Amino acid sequence: MLSPIELDRLITSPHIPAAHRALWAIMMGSDVRLAEALSLDVRDIDYAGRAATVEYRKRACEPTTVPLDARAVEFARAAAAGRTEGPLLIAADGRPLTREQAIRTARQHGGVSIHAFRTAGQALRAQRAAG
Repeated sequence: MLSPIELDRLITSPHIPAAHRALWAIMMGSDVRLAEALSLDVRDIDYAGRAATVEYRKRACEPTTVPLDARAVEFARAAAAGRTEGPLLIAADGRPLTREQAIRTARQHGGVSIHAFRTAGQALRAQRAAG
């Protein structure tokens, strides 16, 4: 497993497509799961309020607003690339980013599971909370 510093280097690498870096930053900075992150629409992001409206598919509940850290907001804005509607995370072909593409890119560029980004974010938040 990569350290948070190594994951951070991946997130900021200009050699990785913006949609993947935004996905990783959202997962690491907000504790949003892969499926929920992939389902985000451009309109779900409140850039000024640093938050996202997330529909948790595994829970039978109303959409929830989750905070985003500054970096997740920055990368979400880059992934949206000026669009005002439609999927936030799109592949180079203009289609929504798929689970398979997300898994493959994390493995290809970082040699890690896509879930490593969320896990690392959880660990960092726990460290900060502890002191």
